[in-house]
Amino acid sequence: MKNRILNVMILGIMMLGVAGTANSASKSRNSKTGNRDVEAQVRNVTAGSYIGVARAKEIALKKVPGANDSHVTEVHLDREDGRMVYETEIRYNNTKYEFDIDATSGEIVKWKMKKAKNRNY
Repeated sequence: MKNRILNVMILGIMMLGVAGTANSASKSRNSKTGNRDVEAQVRNVTAGSYIGVARAKEIALKKVPGANDSHVTEVHLDREDGRMVYETEIRYNNTKYEFDIDATSGEIVKWKMKKAKNRNY
């Protein structure tokens, strides 16, 4: 009886091991065939080739005289027209400014400003 229980337990442990190995292999295969753009983005960020959020803020703030860090309402990394950019938003003096800043070079690729009709900015 004890041998039978022991055999069942060993069989159960072996089945868990096989299932875990199969699951791990499946994840590995998915990551190899996954979105290569995302993998490249992660490599660029970890390699330090992007300018970073702080630098993107600094670049945008230079274009809005009088604005400071407290006026920056949004900064995030995104893909626009095939390139990685920091989308940056500043709300200052009743105006909303939006910038797309190239994540690698720091160049402002696109920007616009919009005066508020109501005083929400």
